[in-house]
Amino acid sequence: MIVQAACQASSRFTARALATESLSRPKCPGCGSILLVAEESRFDAGRIVHQWACDECGKAFATSIRLHLR
Repeated sequence: MIVQAACQASSRFTARALATESLSRPKCPGCGSILLVAEESRFDAGRIVHQWACDECGKAFATSIRLHLR
């Protein structure tokens, strides 16, 4: 799946970003359970980083989506 998003950094500048990584729900690397909601999400150096914690086994891990500015 490809997601296109437009974000406005200020009233005079508009940046368009294209995310090309898969946006499906991740599976826990510990037990394989499908996770529904990230514990935390943040924007960091051109990437959206999601922190996950599995309810079944407690394994914590992160995923990220790289944004390509146009």
